Amino acid sequence: MFAGARERPANMTAEGGLFRNVKGERMLDERIRTDDESLGRRRYHVNKQRAVERSLERWRHGLKADWHLLSRDDVANMAYIAGELWATLARDEWESVHFSKLGLHETRLIVAHADRLRRHGARHEETIAEVMRLVEQARVRSEAGAFDARADQSPA
Repeated sequence: MFAGARERPANMTAEGGLFRNVKGERMLDERIRTDDESLGRRRYHVNKQRAVERSLERWRHGLKADWHLLSRDDVANMAYIAGELWATLARDEWESVHFSKLGLHETRLIVAHADRLRRHGARHEETIAEVMRLVEQARVRSEAGAFDARADQSPA
C-alpha cells in the first residue's frame, strides 16, 4: 500500500466507496464523507471570498477618491463586515445591499462597528443590524439625491 493510504479494517469488504461490516450492513467510507464535507466547506469559503471581493470593488467604486483615505486596517475591517453580512443574510437580501451608495462618513461608522465586532466580540446581531441600517440610509439618501437632481433638470 502506498504512503498516506488508509488500510480498510479486516472485517469490512469494499464495494465502490461503500463497505459492508461483519453483519452485512452497508457503511459509507468515512474518507468519502470527510472529503465531501471538506469540499462543501471549501466551496462555501470560495463563494464568500468572491462575494466579499465584489462588494469591496463596488464600495471602492462608490467612494471614488475617498477610497485612498482609508487605511489597510480599515479595508480589512470592511472585508470582515462584508463577509459577516454575506454569511448572515439571505442571498436575496445580500444582493440588495448597495455598497456603492456608501459615503466616507457611513464607511467610517461601519469600519468602527466592524472593528468592535472583530477585535472585541461586540454583539453580533446588533452590529449587523446597525450596519444594515447604515447601508439602507445611504441607499435612501442616494435615491433621494438622484430624484432631486432629476427634478432640477426637468423644464419648468
